[in-house]
Amino acid sequence: LEEVRAAITNLIDNAVKYSASEVNVTVETEKLDERFVVMRVKDRGPGIPKSELKRVFRRFYRVPGPLASRVKGTGLGLYIVRSVAKRHGGRAWAESDGPGHGSTFALQLPIAK
Repeated sequence: LEEVRAAITNLIDNAVKYSASEVNVTVETEKLDERFVVMRVKDRGPGIPKSELKRVFRRFYRVPGPLASRVKGTGLGLYIVRSVAKRHGGRAWAESDGPGHGSTFALQLPIAK
């Protein structure tokens, strides 16, 4: 449970950290079916180029550009999120319509019995 909490906290912290001067973060949960629930964290930050959406979950990876130097981080947060998801039988992914359009990070986990 502690590592799932850490994964969720990581997603919310990232959304706040990468927001513009006005922080606008939305957290939604949805029961997909009888087996899975998904949590989506949406921000109105800088967005992510389509080519980077899968790379952001790599260990130590940070999207190149001016934000990488302005926003502190190790490049481990999203790697940890995906690792926790996999360990619990779920998955994690990112969605963005590209630069200037914000991002959505999703964490899908099985429903506890």
